[in-house]
Amino acid sequence: MRVVTQNDIKEFNKLYIEFKTYAAVARATGFSPATVKKYIIKDYKEVEEANIIRFNRALPTEFDNSIFRVDDWGPLCVLNEQEVQDIKVLWNELEV
Repeated sequence: MRVVTQNDIKEFNKLYIEFKTYAAVARATGFSPATVKKYIIKDYKEVEEANIIRFNRALPTEFDNSIFRVDDWGPLCVLNEQEVQDIKVLWNELEV
C-alpha cells in the first residue's frame, strides 16, 4: 500500500477535472477509486489558476484597544456597502 502524498492529491484533482470519474483517476494513478474519492477537493483550482491577491501594505504599529469598550455592539455589527466590498476583497486574498 502506497502512502498518498501532497503531489498525489494535486494529481488526483487535476485528473478528476479532466476525466470526471474516480475510476479513471484511479487507473491513471494506480490508487483505488475509494482512495481517490477521499482526496478529491470540491471546486479545486490549481494555485497558478487561482486569483491570488497578496497583502503588501504595512501593518499598524500601535493598536487602540478602546474600541472594545462599547456598551451597545448592535450598530457595530451592521456592515455598510464599502465594508461588504472590503470583505469580498479580503475573501479573494484568503482564497487558495
